Amino acid sequence: MKPRIVVFSISALAGTLREISRDYLQQASIELVSKAYEDALAYARNRYYTDTADVFVAAGSNGAFLANQLEAPLVVIRTDGFDLMQALAVARRTSPEVGLVTYETAFDELAQFSRAFDLPIPTRTYRTPEDARQSVLELAQLGVKTIVGPGLVNEIAQELKLNSVLIYSRQGVMKAFDEAIRLASAKAGGSPRVARPSYVHHTELDILGVSPAVQQLRATIRLCGTVDFAVLIQGETGVGKELVAQSIHTASTRAGRPFVAINCASLTETLLESELFGYEEGAFSGAVKGGRAGMFESAQGGTVFLDEIGDMPLAFQTRLLRVLEEGQVRRIGSSVARKVDFRLLAASHVDLVLAVQQGRFREDLYYRLNELLIQIPPLRQRPEDIELLAGHFLRATPVRVPKVRFDAFLNVALPDLKRLTWPGNIRQLKNVCKRAAIMLAQDLRLETWKTWFPDVFNAGESGSGNEPLAPRVEAMDTPVTDWSRLALAYQQASKPDKPALVQQALAMAGGEVHTVVKHLGISRSTVWRMSKR
Repeated sequence: MKPRIVVFSISALAGTLREISRDYLQQASIELVSKAYEDALAYARNRYYTDTADVFVAAGSNGAFLANQLEAPLVVIRTDGFDLMQALAVARRTSPEVGLVTYETAFDELAQFSRAFDLPIPTRTYRTPEDARQSVLELAQLGVKTIVGPGLVNEIAQELKLNSVLIYSRQGVMKAFDEAIRLASAKAGGSPRVARPSYVHHTELDILGVSPAVQQLRATIRLCGTVDFAVLIQGETGVGKELVAQSIHTASTRAGRPFVAINCASLTETLLESELFGYEEGAFSGAVKGGRAGMFESAQGGTVFLDEIGDMPLAFQTRLLRVLEEGQVRRIGSSVARKVDFRLLAASHVDLVLAVQQGRFREDLYYRLNELLIQIPPLRQRPEDIELLAGHFLRATPVRVPKVRFDAFLNVALPDLKRLTWPGNIRQLKNVCKRAAIMLAQDLRLETWKTWFPDVFNAGESGSGNEPLAPRVEAMDTPVTDWSRLALAYQQASKPDKPALVQQALAMAGGEVHTVVKHLGISRSTVWRMSKR
């Protein structure tokens, strides 16, 4: 079977990708898909976990987004100094007024080009599509007539009636295709999947806060790094369980080896089995030639992180316990046991002790996982950290807002932010800060800041708009008529109550699963599973 490669071909780069892909038809099956960001991520995950694609290719901000989110092999089309100088030379023949817009990073070679052509070149960098548009507008106001940049930047420049030149070279695209074919061939041969080089492993220093609870958490992580025991990480949704897991891995002697993570609640039972244990060729319809290694094999010598392990079916719990006790794994369709060496980290937002009592979780597996226990405190128990966290999240947003305006917002909002119960914890605070940055960029009056967050502040009986939402929402049988409150209700609901809310969301969406996924922030498989209860 030919390597199956999906290329996300958006904006002005699509034509170049389509042209070059024709040269590879004998070597690989290449599919060009016009999707970006969240849509591309959902599409890629579906294709990868249903085993209908081997490797993905993307470029620019879309490639960077997927590199940080996608758990599948990904090749990002890169540019180097030669590509830049070549593109600038082409642009210079079009117009003397040339500007450069690049994703996140500027090029050192730009100074060399400027000296060679005696031409000062105004530059901008961007992180989001909105940021890219603003960058192009700024250069246009400076009198720039030709813009050099990635595909998205070219598309924006063309909309504004400016000349544009792609920064990508034909050689760079061909190099990405060659690498994608190499990765796909290795995968088809059954070799273990290699962790992406672009994946960033956090340390305990990335856990922000000055509270005693956070200081104790960092100390516990360092201690866990000195011993090779299994660790159970407990905490509410949004507290940063994977950040803690990565920090433990980085602090351990396994830091140079793979860190492989999987969310047990995001996959169907069939996909979970093949992802964890792998399979042999011919094990089932659609199995790739040569079979494929599971995550336990892929993490050889490193760390496996099982998030939301409380949602793992009982049958898998039994198989997981056997793997942990024997140090061996059998692929689906194989009678041969392969020896594996990994450290297991597991996390859950549900009370596993209660799950054991209710017969939903194996007691022997619970004690096997709970060699070391980390309980991450919720944000409401450490309000002294909110100022540091909010300041960091505001400054990290790609929206261009003067620091003095961020400081003024915090000065006004901080007392109320510290009084909120934060059911979504740090993830919710981060989302609030993103929205605040967007509103601050619009030069709105700070006195109205609470009206920016109708899902965070309740109008209350007085209608003042100043009452923070209570830690619990309305009773589950009370209709919820807007998506923001339904999403909050889902966040705060206990596990037995969540299926009813998902079913209500499906009714509101007219059965459109994509709409429910978008508004509740859950996976399609979770919607499917809970809609059947």
